[in-house]
Amino acid sequence: MYAPRSRLRALMRHLRLPFGNRFSGWFIVAGAALVLFGAAGSRFSFGVFLTPLTEDFGWSRSSMSGALAIAGLATAFLRPVAGYLSDRFDPAKMALIGMAMAGFSLLGLSQINELWQLYTLFLIMGSGFTLASPATLTRLISSAFTKRRSLALSLAGSGSAIGETTLVPISATVLTIGGWRSAYAVLSMLVLVVIIPISYRLLKSKFVPEVDDRNPAEIKKAKQAESEGPVCAWAPDQGMSLREAARTPIFWALTLGFFT
Repeated sequence: MYAPRSRLRALMRHLRLPFGNRFSGWFIVAGAALVLFGAAGSRFSFGVFLTPLTEDFGWSRSSMSGALAIAGLATAFLRPVAGYLSDRFDPAKMALIGMAMAGFSLLGLSQINELWQLYTLFLIMGSGFTLASPATLTRLISSAFTKRRSLALSLAGSGSAIGETTLVPISATVLTIGGWRSAYAVLSMLVLVVIIPISYRLLKSKFVPEVDDRNPAEIKKAKQAESEGPVCAWAPDQGMSLREAARTPIFWALTLGFFT
């Protein structure tokens, strides 16, 4: 009867989950995943609202799609700003401010009557989701993890996929029952009342950064490999300036790939 408990404690020790009042970096991952869950789910639910809005207001689908395009452009051009703000200020606060902007925009969408209101709110919402994007959250996760950083980032990123596959059906269900205004109101309350308070607690948790617990032979081998020449021309832990990044092909490949 004690075997399951022993295995659970072994798993918790491996993940460095909390014992006493010490917190683990995995709480940061959970908070980031929750933020991305709300951001992606809310953003991709637009297709559910397209038909009811066109039927109620007589707006064309092309004019409606223009609002989504504006939000996408805001995301594209503000990503560098979001990265800069996360370096200069607390990235957790930046992400939560972005989610608040998106949540109030969703609440405003439940009350719109004019096309310009739709465009304005989508611009604000797109800006908010940019602050609550991996551009901001990656730095927060990277500060807590060294060895398992890739695992932590991938787990946090999975929140986006879960949000898309969860919040879109929920929005469709609420829309069918109570109309599109109610669906937008429910989405906004989900962001403002549920996601933001919980993710705040998780993102602001204290954690013990991972330490290099490899044996001396492994550490010596790794240092020798670094001295022979790095795999890439920059150190991920040190980062790069914008001018340095602009000189690398990968920067332009990623930048141009965003628009394709």
